Amino acid sequence: SSVSCPADWICSGTAGLLEYKCICVPGFTGTDCDIDINECESNPCKDPRFECVDSVDGYICKCQTGLNGDSCQTESSVCSSQPCLNNGTCVEGPGDYTCVCQPGFTGANCGDDIDECASRPCQNGAICRDRVNEYGCFCVPGFQGYNCEIDINECASRPCKNNGTCLNEMDHYLCQCSPGYTGMNCDAEIDECDSDPCQNGASCNDHVGFYTCTCAPGYQGIHCEVDINECVSQPCQHNGTCHDLVNSYRCDCSDTGFEGEQCELDILECASEPCLNSATCVEGIKNYSCACWPGYAGQHCEEDVDECATGPCHNGGVCFELSNQAYYGTRPDFPSNFSYSQAAGFLCWCQPGFAGEKMRVRPTIA
Repeated sequence: SSVSCPADWICSGTAGLLEYKCICVPGFTGTDCDIDINECESNPCKDPRFECVDSVDGYICKCQTGLNGDSCQTESSVCSSQPCLNNGTCVEGPGDYTCVCQPGFTGANCGDDIDECASRPCQNGAICRDRVNEYGCFCVPGFQGYNCEIDINECASRPCKNNGTCLNEMDHYLCQCSPGYTGMNCDAEIDECDSDPCQNGASCNDHVGFYTCTCAPGYQGIHCEVDINECVSQPCQHNGTCHDLVNSYRCDCSDTGFEGEQCELDILECASEPCLNSATCVEGIKNYSCACWPGYAGQHCEEDVDECATGPCHNGGVCFELSNQAYYGTRPDFPSNFSYSQAAGFLCWCQPGFAGEKMRVRPTIA
């Protein structure tokens, strides 16, 4: 069977017997040599100025805190080892010391750098960098100041032109332009005529913030979109039909009996002298009439009434029409010159032995 002496230690046993004995190295004892012998139990350091420190197979006598020297006969300074770091000042006390730290450090020995960024002094999204007894703020664009607490006023330089309103934003500005201007700084005038708002050949006049249209003749309205109706004033007379044109009108005088630009002229139907046989033409509206001399008939007095057709001359008398111009100046009883005023009627040349009226006048119906 196995035995449990620690490695490298001497194990002694008797053959055939279930027993063993560990021969311990100096400083340990116990069946298995697992007990460290405390050499300080016998109080080997007799002088109370010494402190016994146990070690393996021995002890050490060291001076109590605050004493030094071979025989611990002198008091030692607790600050002599310069325990305070980072230029901290060591202040001795009874058996101990206190460190008065330089600004920016803390801790028992001033070994801890105070994080001045812990209180988050940097504002408006700035980055804080800790330094010895101070901090530095790295501002985001648009801010300044030790703690980045000042919003830079980008409007201070008055970048907006033409009475534009400047709006201060983070790291930039915005311009609200007055009517008629555009651009980042409101420095570009808007050409309101670019969209061609004026119609029907009108001229567009650009102004600041608005436009005006100079209309072509015959149009009106803000955009010259209205065709002026020249027929509203009823320029066509005598029931003529008015047709509106651009900046003008046309009168249709058809079937009115009038003519002219405004149907103001009565058409002279008598101008073509439609009445014959020296009849008088009487003007009417859309027509005319002929006033015939006695002895003539028809619309145009073109018909010579044959007064001899009814045989007015009796007992073989010969009938001669007074309207026959061939008789004038060639036959007795006819004057030398013909006259329409005397052309109505007839003459009878009687046979010998007969007499009577030589002329009978029949009124002619015009």
